[in-house]
Amino acid sequence: MFVRVLPYTFLGLIPLLLSCSESSSLFGSTTSPCSLMTVADAERALGEPVQEGTLVDAATCVFKADRHEGNTVTVQLDETPGKDRRAWFNKERLRRDSLLIPGLGDGAVRIDSSPTLSRLTFMHKGTFVTVIVSSTQQKQLGEFVTQLARTAATRYGAPSTATLPPSTPSAGTMPIRGTHPEAVTPSATVTLTQTLSAPSGAQNGPKKATSFDPTSLVGTWHAHFAQGTTQHDMLLIIQPNLKWSLSSMMQFDGILNAEAGLWSLERANTFKGLGWKGTYRKTTPSSFASTGSVQATWKRLSDDQNPTRIPPELWKLRRDATSVPVFQLKTVDPDLVGQWEGSGTYAGGSAAFVWVIKPSAATDLLIVDTLRGTVQTKDGIPQLQPLQKQQQRVSIIAFHDRGFTTTYGKTNLRWTKFHSEPTEDRQL
Repeated sequence: MFVRVLPYTFLGLIPLLLSCSESSSLFGSTTSPCSLMTVADAERALGEPVQEGTLVDAATCVFKADRHEGNTVTVQLDETPGKDRRAWFNKERLRRDSLLIPGLGDGAVRIDSSPTLSRLTFMHKGTFVTVIVSSTQQKQLGEFVTQLARTAATRYGAPSTATLPPSTPSAGTMPIRGTHPEAVTPSATVTLTQTLSAPSGAQNGPKKATSFDPTSLVGTWHAHFAQGTTQHDMLLIIQPNLKWSLSSMMQFDGILNAEAGLWSLERANTFKGLGWKGTYRKTTPSSFASTGSVQATWKRLSDDQNPTRIPPELWKLRRDATSVPVFQLKTVDPDLVGQWEGSGTYAGGSAAFVWVIKPSAATDLLIVDTLRGTVQTKDGIPQLQPLQKQQQRVSIIAFHDRGFTTTYGKTNLRWTKFHSEPTEDRQL
């Protein structure tokens, strides 16, 4: 009797072992990919009813839409250790069409292959989790795949910190030294306006300001925008005497090769061959000098030490480093590993730098340059006039509830009040 029962009992266990609700499989994986996603999660992403997840293999789970089987959510879990996967992940991060997602696992990269397909891979302790959303019906797949990946990371025990998307200027971005601005649509002529209260029943809307008090600009203001694949944070401090300082921080990440006095940096999200390079010379155990694309002298910082040449407000706004420990494709001089603060020149102008160099060859580079000037008024329109005459002045063209908008040539930038207390700038 037992001989007859045991085979059927064993066969009955196979569907259970392959069920998406189980946390283990026959192939040695400690987690089923189906356990990282629910039908409700997939339905929110696809915007239509979805079938239960099905294991295609031990590492892949697919949720198919009821009506459109081509619309799917796929979860892949690769817990197999090996250098090849790390090398692949590293190359994915350096692709031109990749988008680095901060605050997700030990590092995350998203690639929107087409309007109907988006995938995101994050790494956690040597394991790679990939979420793919494919749909011909739904829009903004990149946002949905990011939300699903954060959900999967939480269930897998990986860190997931939601970050607010950067605000986008209304009509382009302000050109920054050393970068190539993206093509923008010329903005229409804007007149300085001020919203005035009107009696009930009267026509509401912006009215031309008959007068302007420049002291209303006093304070600390912040703007953020993306220029191509580069993130910019800008800090504008206007003092009661109407003198101002404008600091711009650019944050890059990539892979560094540094040995025998030569260095090169392959920036993430750029075409191969468009990286930076130069030479370096070690002067003391805690300092070195670099030439080439970044000419600067560097001083070592401890892990918990804040830089002195970057406004503390900007330093707090830096993004979580998207460089992660990956398979080492490059060689890094061990003496350069650490966090460095530097001053020198970049793209022909003076700048301050912070350079984080990791043993894995992953690196993050922050570049900050600063302008100074005074607030002046011309034809009733306030302008930020730089001290150096060759630099173009910036006009304030409109006010809104939380700040104002500036124009620089054909581009606009929206400023909002910085939340913390203004930093005293004794150099003004």
